[in-house]
Amino acid sequence: MASVTELIDLLNEISDDSSTTKNLKTKIHHIVAILSAEGDLSLKLSKASHELDELASNADIDSYTRTQLLHIVGALETVEE
Repeated sequence: MASVTELIDLLNEISDDSSTTKNLKTKIHHIVAILSAEGDLSLKLSKASHELDELASNADIDSYTRTQLLHIVGALETVEE
């Protein structure tokens, strides 16, 4: 089981990668902001999952990054409340 903090760390690792585009970094920062905000955890997880699914379906993202994003989507489902 993953924690929100661990998932934020994974997202930040993707964002910090030198091969990550500026557009992708912006979207990842938005997802991190969703997960970091106060409020209902299940709602935050749902929003983040939707955003990550959308991001992973972008044809401009390389396959390695897409795999990382999809891994995080799967991990969102295991977050303990």
